[in-house]
Formats: sequence, structure tokens, C-alpha cells
Amino acid sequence: MFRARRALVPVAVLASLLLPASAAAALAPAPASPWATANGRVAAIARVNNVVYIGGKFTEVIDTDGTVLPRNHLAAISAVDGHVLPWNPGTNGTVRAMTVSIDGKTVYMGGDFTTVGGRPRAHAAAMAAITPSSTTTTGTVRAWTANADGIVYALTQIGGRVYLGGAFLHVGGHGRPRLAAVSAATGALTSWHPKLDAAVRALLPAAGGKTLFIGGSFHHVNGASEQHLASIDPLRNRLHAWAAHPGDTVLALAENGKYLYAGDRGGGGHVRSFMLSTGRMRWTNTTDGNVNTVALIGSGASQQLVLGGHFTKVGAQVRHKVAVISPITGRVDTSPGNWHPAAAGSDLGVYSELAYGQHLYFGGDFTEWQTHPGVVPQAHLAAFSTTATADAAPPVVTAPVATIANGATLGASKVPLRLTWKASDAASGVCRSHVARRFATNPFTLLPLALATVRSAATQAAPASKAYRFSASATDCSDLSSATVISAPVHLTAYQNSSRAITYHGAWTGARAAHAYGGSVRRSGRTGASAALRFTGREIAWVASKTASSGSARVFIDGHAVATVHLRSATSIKRRVVFTRTWATAGAHRIKVVALGTRSHPLVSVDAFLVLR
Repeated sequence: MFRARRALVPVAVLASLLLPASAAAALAPAPASPWATANGRVAAIARVNNVVYIGGKFTEVIDTDGTVLPRNHLAAISAVDGHVLPWNPGTNGTVRAMTVSIDGKTVYMGGDFTTVGGRPRAHAAAMAAITPSSTTTTGTVRAWTANADGIVYALTQIGGRVYLGGAFLHVGGHGRPRLAAVSAATGALTSWHPKLDAAVRALLPAAGGKTLFIGGSFHHVNGASEQHLASIDPLRNRLHAWAAHPGDTVLALAENGKYLYAGDRGGGGHVRSFMLSTGRMRWTNTTDGNVNTVALIGSGASQQLVLGGHFTKVGAQVRHKVAVISPITGRVDTSPGNWHPAAAGSDLGVYSELAYGQHLYFGGDFTEWQTHPGVVPQAHLAAFSTTATADAAPPVVTAPVATIANGATLGASKVPLRLTWKASDAASGVCRSHVARRFATNPFTLLPLALATVRSAATQAAPASKAYRFSASATDCSDLSSATVISAPVHLTAYQNSSRAITYHGAWTGARAAHAYGGSVRRSGRTGASAALRFTGREIAWVASKTASSGSARVFIDGHAVATVHLRSATSIKRRVVFTRTWATAGAHRIKVVALGTRSHPLVSVDAFLVLR
């Protein structure tokens, strides 16, 4: 089976999916039929909860039984059998982009419209996600108001922010030329303030949400020369180094953790591949028309790149509006039995694409598909499935494991924790995870995730006699959900530097420190001075200060030297976790910190020891 690994956000928004290599099978040669169609261009596709959402220029959709239904630019279709659902909020203008929130509860959209469901929503809006059994006709328009003053071509979510790209100049009444970040909950503008000199057409998060790729017609970002493609920090508004830039407007982006792929227009069109970490260009293939969409399906040696657009040729190979090429070489797949139907009936072809588990959806101006079995009438929307057995098994999930991150800075009373878990699905891959936290007997509360497909999350805990518990569940790309798995109780204990449980040898001096964890530290500048703690747990963390006069210390665990820690820093840093050691299960251990008496800057400090069990 073909499986989506990373899909793109172009004129339409494609899901970012991580799917396994073990389920390789071919796509069916023809689209599903009967399946819903539309009377005009489908420019955006999203899916969640077995519902396929479409947006575009259409004003009617045609159900599987031939019934014509009014739908102004928005419609919802059952992913199970392709019939049109009652959901009908409508907009007064074209919907050009759609994406599903990380938690799967909201569908964000952008475009030319200024009203949604009769409510004022300038170029961007949010709707509550529904299920196939929903009977709502208007849907629920969220009280989410970003208010852009121009077209929104692309949206994506990272953590608690939704990023908008387009041709606008202002968002929420403030200058945000063509790129902005707003609250995912309210639509309120954030302080993130990049500046671009022309439109943004594609957005793609990567690196677990630490990078945002931008594609479009721009030549400069924040005053720097970044032609048509840029990599930026989504929190600090800092550009990342990027080696090569395409010479034409980028319309589509995709990545697989190692390589970035870009589709563009100009000189016909192109699809290009870059090293994800450096931006070095790997290859280019030329088409005779725009490449509007790109999506990666499969993994490992079976992974392929699916293009959609206006073209009739990719390189020297005839391919009408859709093509499968190698992500390694950029060459068209010409192997026997390769998948190559033609989207026909329009010169403009494909405008949107969504790879989702065992399904691949296309939207655009086409009216039929020419396939090896024959011609299939399918106007403006088509759903292809794989030939694999339909996925009937939910994903497998493990309980989150909590650890204290080395290098973390403690809050005044809280300790930052990192949660990690595993989620897998052999047939269609995992589309999203849900992770929650509970303290004592309080209810579980969901934790925010950077992206829907991440396997880690940040949270905080306070030392207490009562325990925390963490839970995880996952939804696969067939919209099947796992059971919720709950961790064993997690206890966090803090041993302040003044604790009698800590044994000091050598000259140590206690001092109050307003910014220390607990308000004090102990310091020593004597070679061989030590601080030791016996504890029972599965993780130990040493918290210290880092200053210009600080030196180094050797750390012993259970009598064995395991690390040398350097505490010197040009700027003063308080409450820093400078060392951690983790075990699979809780047990009795001893940590010992020994000052090395570094010449000219010998100080070593103990702020606290933290124990997780």
C-alpha cells in the first residue's frame, strides 16, 4: 500500500503523516465511484473523523445518487462511502486552504471570503469538526477571528499558533505583510512579525515544529534575500540558513525528515528537491505547466512523490495533470504497472491533493479520469484508495514516560518535564496523538502538542507527596482510535541544597539567592569538595547555577564516574538542570558531585537534586 509520510500545504493543505514501510501496495487505477462531485474547482481538502472537507469555487455538490445540493464554497463528505453530509455553513467567496487542528476538533480555512455561515470572518475562519453521523446543516462557526485584509492561501498549526500565509498586509488591524501567527484558540494576533515583499502560497512545519518552511512569490524575508523559499523559526522570527532558492514562485511543499520538495510555476513548472538541513538543491525536474501540489506516499525504498497541476509532461514523459516520480532521482516512475491515470476535461487540472492513510484525494478543474479500465466521470473531486485490505485495527500506543530534560531551566516552583510515548499503526499510519496529565485525583487535562504527529510533549510538575499520571491515545489515518493508556504514578521529589539527606564534604558555603530554586544555593571552590545523595528513583537531576566564575565538577553514580559537567557561562544562569541520569525502573542509587577546582574559576554550586520515581 502507498502510505502518506509527509504531505504538503500548497494552495490546499495536506496532512503531515508518518506511516510505516511494511504496508506497501499499489493505488487503485481508477477513482472511487460513485463518489461526491462538485460543479466547480475544489482548491482545498482536509480530513478528520471520517469526514472529508472540501473548499473551493463551487456552488453545488452532486451526491452519490445524483442529487444536486447547494453548497457555497464549502462541503463535507463521508470518507466511508463518499456521500454528501448535511453540513452547509457556506462562505461568500472562494476557500483556498484548509487544515485540521492538532487535536482534531477544529477545521481552519482561508481564502477570499469575508463571511462564513453568515458571520463576518475576513479571509480566515474556524469551524467545529463534525462526524459522519452529524445532522448539523450550518455547523458551528468558532469565535475565532483573525481578520486578514487580503487573500489567505495557506494555513498550518504549530503548538498554540495558527500561521497564515497569503497576499494580505494586515491581520487584526496590525501590519503583518503576507505572513502572520495568531492564537489557535481565539485568532488573536501574536507578536511574531516577519515581513515579506510578495505573496506566500505554501506553509509547511518541520523538525517537530521548530521550523516553518515558506513558499511563494516573494524575494525578501525580513529584508534578507530569500527568493521564493525560506526556512524560519516559528517563535523567534529568525531565518535559518538556506543554500539554494528556486527561480520561480513556489506553490507546494513537502518533506520526509531528510529532504524538502517544492513544486512551482514559471517556465512551465518544476519540482525540486533540497537537503532539509542545509537547503542544498539535489535535483530539478521540469514540467510543461504549473506543479500545484506535491505529496509523499510510501516510505523507504517504496516512497514516491505524487505531483498534481496543469502539466501534460514531466521531463520527457507524458503525464496528464498527475504523476508519480522518485523522490531520490526526480524521475517519472515508468516501471511496469506504474500508476498513471490522467485527470481530463480541463487544461487547468489539479489544484489540491491530500494523502491520508489508504487514500489519496485530488481536487481541481478536471471533469473525468482516463484510466486503464476506461473513462470515469468524476468532476472536480476524486478519491483513490490502495489495493490493500482496508485498515480495521486501531493504532498501538504506549503510556507516556516522564523525564527531566538536561539543560532545562526550572521555574520558580515548577519543574519542566518531557513526555515521550510510542504510537504505531501497521496499515495506515498514525495521524494524531492525544496526551493528558492528571495530578492526584483531579481530572485528566489535555496537553498541547507541537504537531499532531509528534511523539513528545512538554509539561511541568511541582514536587509533592501525591502522584501525577499521564495518558496517551492515538488516531490512525483510517480514523480509528486506540484505547487510552495510562502511566504508572509519577512522583517528583526535590532535595533542596539545605536538605539533611545531602552529605557534604569539604568547604561549602550556603547563601541566599533570590533566583535560585528554593531561594538558596551552596557553593564550593575547593578541589575535592563533594555533595552526595542516596535516593530511590528512576531519574536523578542536579540543579545548579552557571556563572563566569563557575568551574567544573565530576559526577559519580553508584561509585562510577559518568560525566564531567562544566558550569562556566559568560551570562549568569540560575536554576539550570546541568546533569540527568535515567533508568528503566526505579531503584536505589547514589549521586556524588565532586568539585575539580578549575583554575581561576573554581566555583561549583548545588541548588537542588530532583528525583523522579
